Amino acid sequence: MHEYSVASAIVDQVKGIIEEHNASKVKKIIVSASPYDVIIPELLIEAYGIITNDLEKFTDSALEIQVGKAEIKCLECDYSGIPDEKGDPEFAYNFLCPKCGSRDTHINMKNLTIESVDLVIPDN
Repeated sequence: MHEYSVASAIVDQVKGIIEEHNASKVKKIIVSASPYDVIIPELLIEAYGIITNDLEKFTDSALEIQVGKAEIKCLECDYSGIPDEKGDPEFAYNFLCPKCGSRDTHINMKNLTIESVDLVIPDN
């Protein structure tokens, strides 16, 4: 399951953040993803739960995934925005520009990113 390795990478990154801030607990992690990321949010959350089940500092923590909106940039007419919903059935991830109909478009392939980590930090 690809989501397990992604969840593992998220936990590893957050472990570093915990250490850096001398935190005692993680409450919530928010990650953002492109609608084109090759992950299934439900499976990522499930994998996160499995990985963190025995990690004391992650007990009862939550992983929230925010999936962004689809956006394209047309290289023909310079349109930026929401792609034509019909897309182009001949090519995966190749959307027609709603303004000029060109197929010469780029999609927003933003990487999965940790946006925020809500930590409990002791007062000492």
